[in-house]
Amino acid sequence: MTKCLIYLASAVGLLASGCVVFNPTHYDTVAASDDNLKIGVSSPHQSEDSVYYILAAELAIQRGQYDTALDNYLKASMLSQDVKIIQRATQIAIYLKKNDKALETAKIWLDRQPDSIDARRLTAFLLIKAGRTDEAVDQLAVLLSTPGVDTEVLLIDLAKLLSSDVPKDVGLEFLQRLGERFPNKAEIHFAMALLATEMHEYQTALVETEKALSQHPDWNKARLLQAQLMTKTGNSEHAHEIMRKAIRNDPNNPNLRLIYSQYLAKAGDLKGANRELEQLVAKDPGNQDALLGLTMTQIELGQEAKAQQNLERLTESSNYKMQAYFYLGLLEARKKHFPNAVQWFDKVTEGPVVFDAQVNAITSLIVMGQAAEARLRLSEARRKFPQQAVRLYLLEAELLTKDKQYVEAFDLLSQALTESPGQTDLLYSRALVAEELNQSEAMEADLKTLLEKNPDDPNALNALGFSLADRSERLEEAKGYIAKALQLKPDDPAILDSYGWVNYRLGDKEAALTYLGRAFAKLKDPEIGAHYGEVLWESGKQKEAMAIWKDLMRKYPDQKDLKKVINRYPEAFKK
Repeated sequence: MTKCLIYLASAVGLLASGCVVFNPTHYDTVAASDDNLKIGVSSPHQSEDSVYYILAAELAIQRGQYDTALDNYLKASMLSQDVKIIQRATQIAIYLKKNDKALETAKIWLDRQPDSIDARRLTAFLLIKAGRTDEAVDQLAVLLSTPGVDTEVLLIDLAKLLSSDVPKDVGLEFLQRLGERFPNKAEIHFAMALLATEMHEYQTALVETEKALSQHPDWNKARLLQAQLMTKTGNSEHAHEIMRKAIRNDPNNPNLRLIYSQYLAKAGDLKGANRELEQLVAKDPGNQDALLGLTMTQIELGQEAKAQQNLERLTESSNYKMQAYFYLGLLEARKKHFPNAVQWFDKVTEGPVVFDAQVNAITSLIVMGQAAEARLRLSEARRKFPQQAVRLYLLEAELLTKDKQYVEAFDLLSQALTESPGQTDLLYSRALVAEELNQSEAMEADLKTLLEKNPDDPNALNALGFSLADRSERLEEAKGYIAKALQLKPDDPAILDSYGWVNYRLGDKEAALTYLGRAFAKLKDPEIGAHYGEVLWESGKQKEAMAIWKDLMRKYPDQKDLKKVINRYPEAFKK
C-alpha cells in the first residue's frame, strides 16, 4: 500500500480524480484550513481514554494496520471534542476508500464546525459518491450561498467528480438541479460545459459556455473552452477569432497568452505558438511555464541550439529542473551522443518524467552495446515501477532477441507471464521467440491462447497462419487463419506476404505473385522480398527474382531469409 501525503483541504480534488493519496504517519497535515493540526495528548479537550485510543491508532498506522487505526480514531472522536481527531479519522477512511465511514466522520466534523467550508464541501462530495444526490444538492446550495467560497474552483472540482464517479447523465441532471436553484451562476453552466465535453457532447457544451458567457462576458476561461469546443466541431477559424478576442480584451494577461500558445501548438501552428512564447519570455524572463513551452516548440521546430540554452536555464528552476534534465538527455540522444544522454537521464530522480528518463537511459545503453548494464537497470526499474513491469519485460526480451539469446528471452517472458498470466503482449512476444527456437508447439499454444481471448486479433491470426504455412503443415487451416487476418487488415503488407506465401505452398503461383507483389510494393522488406523472389524464380522469372534479391542483399547482407535464398538457389549468385 503506497504511503503518500493527503491534505483534506484538497480532498475535493482528490475525490474528483478518484485518487486519494496519504501518508498515515504524518497526521500534522490533515487540513490546510487549520494551522498544523497536531493532536496533542495534553489537550484539554481530550480524556485519558481518548488519548489511549489516539496512541493505539497511531501505533496501528506505524504497523500498517489502517482498519484498526480507523476504529481507534472513531472511538477517540466519541470521547473528545477535539475536531482534529475526527479530521484524522476522515483522512484514514478516505485513504481506505471506505466512503461510508468517511461520510459518517465528515458529517460529524461538519456538525462540530458548521462554518467549515472544507467540511461541508467534503461532505457534499461524499454524498454524491454515496448516491445521495438530494442531500448533496442541499449542501452545495449552502456552500454557493456562503461568502468567501471560491465558486469557480468548487464547481470545476464538482465537474471532475461527476465525470469520474457517477453516470454522465446523472451528472448533468445533478448540475441542472443546482442551476435551477442558482439561475444566475455562470460557474454552474461552465461546469456543465466541462462535463458535457467529457461526454463528447460538444454541442451541449457549446450551449452551456454561451450561457456562462452571457452572464460573465469577460470570463476568459469560458471563452477558451468555447474556442476549444469550436475546434473539436470543425469551426477552427471561429475558434481562433475567439482566442484573439480574449487576448484583445486582456492583452497583459500572461496566463491567457500561455494558453493561446498551447492552442496554436495543438492546432499545428508551431511558429505562431513560438512567436507568442518568445514575446512572453521577453516580457517576463522569469516565467518558467512560458520558458518550458518555448523550449518545447523550439525542439519541434528543430531549433535545438536555442532549446538547449533554455533547458540549461531551466535546470536552475525549482519547478522544471527534472523536465529540463530529461529533454537535455533527449537532445543528446537525438545527436547520438548517448553517453551524455545517459548522464542527463540519470539526473532525473523524481517527478512526472522519472520513468521515461530511466527507460531512455536504458535504451541509450542498449544502443551503446552495454547490454549487461541495461539488463541490471531493467531489473531495478521493474522493482521501482511494478505497474510498468510488462513494458520493461518486453524491452528486455527485445534486447535479448536482438542478441540472438532466444533461450534467455523465452525464459524471461515465461517469468513475466507467471507475474502477469495471460497478458497478451507477453504471450505474443513469447510466441515469436518460440518460433526462433523452433518450438512450434509452444508458439502455437501461445497464439491460440491469444485467439481464445480475442478471436479477431489480426497479428495473432497472421503469425499462426504463417508459421503453419512456412512449415508446410495444415496448409488449408493456415490459409483460413491468414484469410481472416486479411479481412481485418486488407492492406497490411505482412499479412499480404503471408497470404501470398500460403498460396505458393498450396501450389497457386499466380495468386502468390499477386499478393506478394502487392506486399513488396507497400514495403521493401527483406523477408517479403525473399518470398517474392522465390515465387518469381519458380515461375520462370529468374531475372526479376535476381534483381530483387541482389538489391536487398546489398542493404541487408546478414538477413536470415536472404541467407536461406542463397543456400536454396546458389546458381542465382554465381559470378
